[in-house]
Amino acid sequence: MADTFEVRVQDLSAEFGDDQVTDAGPNAETDLTLESTRGTYTTNVSADGDLSDAELFDILVDQETAQDPYAAQGVTISDTIENNNNLNSLSDYIDTVVEQGNNDRASADNIDNAQTFGSLNVALYAEDEDDDTAAHDEKVALVQNTDLDEETIDFAGIDEGDYTVDFNVSDTEASATADITVSESDAEASFDQSVYSQSAGDLQQFTVELEDTDNAYVQLGDEEAGYIDILYIEDDNDDDEVTFWLNTRAAGAETMGGTPVQEGQVVYSDDDIVNSMNYNPGTVAATFYDEDTDSTFGADGTAEADYRSYLDDLDLINTNNGEDQFDQLVRPMQPATYELTVDENGQFISEDGESTVNNEIGYATLDLTAPQLGDVTTWVGPSENADDTSDISELQNNLVERENVAIDDQLVINAEASGIYGAMNLQSDDPYSALGDGFEASTLQDVDDLPGEGVNIAIEDSTTTGNQEPNQLDLANADSDEVWILTNHVSGEMYIVVDTSDEPFTSSIDDGDQFDVEIEYETHEDDRFKFGDNGAGENRDLLGGADGNGNDAAFPYYSADSTQSTSATFTFEDAEATFDNVNDDGNVEIENGEDVVISGETNVAPGTDADLRVTNADDTSSFLENPEVTVNDDGTFESASVDFSDREVGEEANLNFRISGSSVDDATGVFVEETSDDDGEDDGNETDGEDGTDEKDGEDGTDDGEDGTDEKDGEDGTDDGEDGTDDGEDGTDDGEDGTDDGEDGDDGGDGTPGFGVGVALVALLGAAMLALRRQN
Repeated sequence: MADTFEVRVQDLSAEFGDDQVTDAGPNAETDLTLESTRGTYTTNVSADGDLSDAELFDILVDQETAQDPYAAQGVTISDTIENNNNLNSLSDYIDTVVEQGNNDRASADNIDNAQTFGSLNVALYAEDEDDDTAAHDEKVALVQNTDLDEETIDFAGIDEGDYTVDFNVSDTEASATADITVSESDAEASFDQSVYSQSAGDLQQFTVELEDTDNAYVQLGDEEAGYIDILYIEDDNDDDEVTFWLNTRAAGAETMGGTPVQEGQVVYSDDDIVNSMNYNPGTVAATFYDEDTDSTFGADGTAEADYRSYLDDLDLINTNNGEDQFDQLVRPMQPATYELTVDENGQFISEDGESTVNNEIGYATLDLTAPQLGDVTTWVGPSENADDTSDISELQNNLVERENVAIDDQLVINAEASGIYGAMNLQSDDPYSALGDGFEASTLQDVDDLPGEGVNIAIEDSTTTGNQEPNQLDLANADSDEVWILTNHVSGEMYIVVDTSDEPFTSSIDDGDQFDVEIEYETHEDDRFKFGDNGAGENRDLLGGADGNGNDAAFPYYSADSTQSTSATFTFEDAEATFDNVNDDGNVEIENGEDVVISGETNVAPGTDADLRVTNADDTSSFLENPEVTVNDDGTFESASVDFSDREVGEEANLNFRISGSSVDDATGVFVEETSDDDGEDDGNETDGEDGTDEKDGEDGTDDGEDGTDEKDGEDGTDDGEDGTDDGEDGTDDGEDGTDDGEDGDDGGDGTPGFGVGVALVALLGAAMLALRRQN
């Protein structure tokens, strides 16, 4: 059988995944699909002269994956072009690559051996390689590809307009076109606050909502503030926003104790991406322009060098003296206004010594204020581990303000203090998380131990014996359940939580021990704080002091000779309780009735888990009651109601006030028919009337008895003035019945009709019934 073959005409189809894209942001991307009846083929791509070969190259070549084959790993083609003084265009770059390699630019005669880039094998044509479809600098070639199935391409940076893109197979008549519209990006960046206000030295959290983009560039500061950093932010958890922290205490310093400051110590995000040009320049693909976007600084071939030239042009550093980004500041970020300017594509311009951006999509300001020291107050709560909660609101719900602290209670020292939480975060073993969860006590001690920082914190016994050191709260060695530090960096407050039952002090604590709390921001009498020196130069190390001397204290945010301090005092007491209704024999009177409540006063914290044990005494028949006790904010307590109706008058009982199963105080009780009122004062349920001016007593809720002629009131159950209150406590002093000397009127009557014989008879009848009941 003779050999046969078939000649078929090649067809070609081309399609974009979207009819419209933007000129920046994630919406600049779309898909390209090319399909043909041929297995492998080369396709020329042009756009009727509306796009240059360089623009087509940018659209079709993924800069993130098509790295410069002759540069260091991580450097893209555009990086090489922008940072090399000898390269002014993509054409120059291609020529340089061709000179160093074995392949040439594309030509009609040798197109399949051309130097290609990216996953689509994109090649640029040599000069004079024009054809009927396009000039050499208005087309590119996709060399020896199979069909393309939804390959991602990017129109970022392409001018707005409508484009018809032509696809022509290089060695056949097969062709196709696809239309696309490029519109202006509508990307926006919105901060959760337009103005952030925070104390210098503390941390600030920012949230930036991104619309129609998932990344952006933020310039922090400007030439007016005296400090700049360029931040790259990216939404990494697809929630359309980026949340990140800035530690204002760390920003600007190169080292900390000689060790390089890490990017995460200055800016940090838990769920997203934030990179700093000052601390990690290789991750920030920003471009810096001189006067306009037509001319980059082009210092020595690196973006970091361009950035330094940018800072130099803004008079923030002097590159002629070898200065870099760490020479912007000689001390931490000071109280000032720092702009937060968001650019969509990371293009920053120095124009006439002023910084600006090419495409601003968001703006806010950070106002740093001078740190302050306010009041220190002491609070108590029920005995609990110091780290029982990390929620300040929950902690406060169980506290009452007091200067006397019952030993075993929880002590909370609340200090209004700002400007130190950045330093605490740097010293913490769990930075950033500790801002919400709490700090180890040793973190506060570590800040106190920095000799140049000027932060002094002392919680110690105000009295000492001989040459002994005062008893102190042992911040350095306390476990987390003994001492825990909660902070509110927004309001500038710190809560030192102490479980006194563990006695986390350098010595034991006793009843009557008085402690002083003092927090001081110390300054030098002559010099302000400056960063310390390191091997790279002066004033570049975070741990400085007065004039850079790390041994001389100078709070970083105060002028010389302006020390501030605040203090408070508290006293430890043994836990104790006393009972109400104590009679002359020292016994607690207890009613022998139903729903009896035993009350008193205690110095333990409100909410304490307390109970009352009531048992028989002496020969009294055995019984046991354990009512729970409620301790109130004012120091009073009441037991739950108990049924003592089966107890006989005169029987005795033992009372024991207990906390968590341990005895605090005890007393002897005696059952009575009715508890007496020790001071005879009104119980508050009756309102005394005012004495009249017509020689009549006021109405005290009951009528007075008749006044006798021997200067005694009638038999109304009490002597005059004991109408539920002491003499004279019936609204006015006794005797203010219309006479100057306080004596009753001449007629001996109280002036209240019917308050005479009838009332006396009632009183006698009541006395008789009481006597009969006692006999029974």
